[in-house]
Amino acid sequence: MNRLPHPLKKGLAILSQIVFVILMILGSGIIFHNLYFTPIKIVGASMQPTLQNNEFGIMDVHDRTLMSLERFDIIVIQQNPSIDRFIIKRILGLPGETLAFETNGTLLINDVTIDQPFYDDASYVSQTCTGSTYIGCEAPVSLNNDAFFVSGDNRPSSLDSRIFGPIQRSMIIGKLIAIEGVCTTSTGTSQSGVVLSNCVSRTYSWPRWYV
Repeated sequence: MNRLPHPLKKGLAILSQIVFVILMILGSGIIFHNLYFTPIKIVGASMQPTLQNNEFGIMDVHDRTLMSLERFDIIVIQQNPSIDRFIIKRILGLPGETLAFETNGTLLINDVTIDQPFYDDASYVSQTCTGSTYIGCEAPVSLNNDAFFVSGDNRPSSLDSRIFGPIQRSMIIGKLIAIEGVCTTSTGTSQSGVVLSNCVSRTYSWPRWYV
């Protein structure tokens, strides 16, 4: 039986070690992903155009993340701890701030205009104050030291703080980290918001990060 030339044998040994290390890294990443983050599925159109119906991704539910939330973070909210229903919205106003909308949807924080860079289509912004009694549209709203003002990106089709008022920090259960693909078959409620479950079958895409 012919033996492999020494340089070739050495090269194959190095290659096998590299492949082993890569597999170990990938395996560790998958384990970390599945244990550290919580899978979610988007239901409904309230966060369009940013998030689409049936997209799936992951959220971070750890206290360290939830205690360092920033403006425009996308969060998952459980308004009633006794009801297994979750909604997903974007933070507009932070604790201690005063928030208001101008009639054209311009966002004011403490009387300073704040750009909303997540919109490419201005029509979503222009429909922010179409309701006659929307909170923040007729008069400024002051947030206490534990309150957040949240809104869906699809302003005309979102039930959010403009209607039910500010939310408390205790209602926030997670922050969206990434969208990873689309559920092609899934289980769970048809209510608008978020389903905390895995897809039965899915199509992966390049992740969209929200960190």
